[in-house]
Amino acid sequence: MTAPTLDTPDPAPAALRDDRVMPTSAMALGAAGVIPFVALTVAALVQADARLGLPSGFARAGLVAYGVVIASFLGGVRWGVGLLIPNREHAPSLFVMSVLPPLVAWGALFMSRPHDLVVVIGCFLVLGVSDVALAWRGAAPRWYGTLRLALTAAVVCTLLVALAMLPGAEG
Repeated sequence: MTAPTLDTPDPAPAALRDDRVMPTSAMALGAAGVIPFVALTVAALVQADARLGLPSGFARAGLVAYGVVIASFLGGVRWGVGLLIPNREHAPSLFVMSVLPPLVAWGALFMSRPHDLVVVIGCFLVLGVSDVALAWRGAAPRWYGTLRLALTAAVVCTLLVALAMLPGAEG
């Protein structure tokens, strides 16, 4: 048996190959990925960490850390696209874009408030625009661009609420 290649006909049913149809699992899991952003923002706003005996700023720090984790996950998407695209001349830029935003986001862990959230928001905006562009250029399914636009909007709006409502450089 030979390994499938990019030239191998796709054995998946037509409904699964239609790049306009968003898989329910992608929609559900993407939405589930927004839950920690919302939950940690609400927890930080109501100072749940103090009520639970956790160190001050615990929920806010968790929000930044979760943003870094998700930025790293999204960076991996570009690496995968770079491995699969037939036009190899675009692969190096995809590989760079797979590593650069997560590294910048990681730097946010060492920044003071409010700069940490500003950097994470910036990373999500760059990654969101990049994902929509990947779908628009046909390097990713069309539904992926739609999904990433919605998820980026939800995450950035949540992080903007946190940025506006949470204490800045103090404690």
